[in-house]
Amino acid sequence: MRATSRTNKADGFEAEVDEPNGGALPRGRYAAMVAGLSWWQAGLVLVPLALIPLGGAIGGFFGGMAAATNAALARRNQFGSAITALAMSTVALFAYGLYFIIAGSLLSWFTSGSHPSASPGGSVLATTAPAPAPYRSPPPEQQWKPVPPGVVVDQPSVINATGAALAWPAYVNTTGSAAYDVARYEVYRNGLNQDLSQSPGHLIGVVNGDQTSFLDSGAPTRTGPHDGLYTYLIGVRTKGGRFIQGTPLLVQLPMPGRTEVALPALVADTIGSGMPNSAADAVIKKDSTPHLELGPDEDMGLGNTRLVFGFGPLAMLPKGADVVEAHLSLWRSSGGNYPDQDTLYALHRSFTGAQVTWNRAAAGRPWSRPGGDYGAPTGHLAQEVGGAFDRTDFDATGAVRGWVGDPASEHGLLLKADVESVRTAPLLGGWYVPVGGAPPTNPVTEAPELFITYAGTMQPVTASASPSP
Repeated sequence: MRATSRTNKADGFEAEVDEPNGGALPRGRYAAMVAGLSWWQAGLVLVPLALIPLGGAIGGFFGGMAAATNAALARRNQFGSAITALAMSTVALFAYGLYFIIAGSLLSWFTSGSHPSASPGGSVLATTAPAPAPYRSPPPEQQWKPVPPGVVVDQPSVINATGAALAWPAYVNTTGSAAYDVARYEVYRNGLNQDLSQSPGHLIGVVNGDQTSFLDSGAPTRTGPHDGLYTYLIGVRTKGGRFIQGTPLLVQLPMPGRTEVALPALVADTIGSGMPNSAADAVIKKDSTPHLELGPDEDMGLGNTRLVFGFGPLAMLPKGADVVEAHLSLWRSSGGNYPDQDTLYALHRSFTGAQVTWNRAAAGRPWSRPGGDYGAPTGHLAQEVGGAFDRTDFDATGAVRGWVGDPASEHGLLLKADVESVRTAPLLGGWYVPVGGAPPTNPVTEAPELFITYAGTMQPVTASASPSP
């Protein structure tokens, strides 16, 4: 149907407009609203009318009401232009706010699944909640298995100025899971004071899982008596990608142009004057953690205690080797005696472990004097590494040089306190790690050892070079 045309008069303004049938607000009425108003007043009147195309009937209602109100406020203009403009803006904003609140509420109500919905026939259909998923038992949890222990590096038997010849026992997967099988070994070398709790340190080589040796030939050159100290660590990289960190091993490299060999003590025992015919080690093991005790003893009735060490023939030294230095290395497990007040001696008679006592070197073979057959001192404290309860080295150079010149004179070493008196000793009780270690705090790598440094180099045959990463 075609729209009719008519003439409209409002406040002296005459306009001919087309009025479409069913219009929410005829266009002629727009002109009537803004007739005679300034440009800004006309603009604020028309702003709410944008709700008509935006919100349909609801928008048209609020938009038309707000536009009519603004037109009335503009024509009265009884409070001045500024206040009138503020009032008209507030009316427009209020209309928009009411529209969005009501429209949002209606939309939420219609889209909610909780209200009844009408069927095409007019009957009310109740909305039903979705059926719950059927219960399924959770899969059984995998039984927890402890991570296998890492490997402990053997004490290197040969140490060159550029690194140590490392060897270690093969890693054993104790879980039964193939993911924990060894894929490769990773070799790390670190400075003495490096914290390994967060990282294994500096990677220097990677070894296939079927090999258990590595020759380090890239360590920084030692320049003085107190440097060249490193810790080596072997990590296991499993086939599942897990890293299992091993136990670090402290090593001091020799000076350039020299080679060091390490001889683990074959036997190391305590002898005590308080039980001169009894094996002191048996008494110590019975009453406390296994260790070697040095100095006056009150707690177990051992009296004055001394330590004896046996190494056997020096087979690893080249014949006629030019010995530069030698030291006996001990690891303190506890105690507080001062190592600088202990002295090392060369024994003049061999002894038998587990049979040695204060009075005898072996069953049926007494010492020529109680407490061991020894001569002049061979050396005193050489250095302490890592603090009061770590490694202590005693100078054994004089004794070893004598053994090289006369191999038959090698009978072992004896270590004793300079003051052997409960009343006058400066501080009682010094305990060291025995052969085999004193678990669980001290590994076997901390057992007594004799380190001999000689001029020249020797290529070890027990360790082969491995590919670097």
